[in-house]
Amino acid sequence: MLEPTTATMGPWFAFVRKRFDDADAQALCEAAFSVNYSQLISGTDLTVHASQIEVLRDFVRRRANGEPVAYIIGTKGFWCREFFVSSDTLIPRPETETLVETVLPFLSSKLRVLDLGTGCGALGLTIASETGARVLMTDVSCDTLRVARRNAAKLKIDVRLKRSNWYEDIEGSFDCIVSNPPYVASRDKHLQNGDLLFEPLVALDGGIDGLDALRRVVGEAPTYLCAGGRLAVEHGFDQADAVQTLFQSAGFHDIKLVHDLSHHPRVTHGVLP
Repeated sequence: MLEPTTATMGPWFAFVRKRFDDADAQALCEAAFSVNYSQLISGTDLTVHASQIEVLRDFVRRRANGEPVAYIIGTKGFWCREFFVSSDTLIPRPETETLVETVLPFLSSKLRVLDLGTGCGALGLTIASETGARVLMTDVSCDTLRVARRNAAKLKIDVRLKRSNWYEDIEGSFDCIVSNPPYVASRDKHLQNGDLLFEPLVALDGGIDGLDALRRVVGEAPTYLCAGGRLAVEHGFDQADAVQTLFQSAGFHDIKLVHDLSHHPRVTHGVLP
């Protein structure tokens, strides 16, 4: 496929749209040319600089090699905000918005929330912004925490961040614990395909059955929850029964399952008596 010979935006946008789907083409061109969607559509005759074209060429090459658009442009939308992401963090997904929706009705500015395995911070920062709750966001990776801290600063959301391997360095008790832990089984073929091939394995691989991290997050939660505190976790669509058993074994009551927008079982939450 021949590149455009002109230095105007319209032909280059058309060129990228022929290679990728519309959403990817839009995101790549907006980032390369530093324009928004309306400018991209209406500014077909707008001159673009040679340096911008080189950036777009690099973006196209990377996307053609399978790299996720979020990593290429460095951001991803979640809830109603844009978050910085890097190869050290998972890419926020719509499924995790189900976890936010699940806990929001139970939170207020008076409560303390622990976000375990925060990644880029999309979950904890959204909860803090929407409820005013006092949120502690943790992750085992210092590189990941740097991304989360950058997002907190950009969005001007007041949270605490701390390095911790799950509960190892956590003190005190919380009114709510939330987590989107690794839950993909080690031998799941999806780990070798698509976006997951580029995302950090430590944030995806949940062990042989995908439940290693969930066992720890759920099993140790009662030690760090106040009486009447709530735990909510994201999990695989085929793990709902196993996760419910973990909640029951840990002594949780009023255990509920929530489906995501694709109608897949996605979030389990329960209350500590």
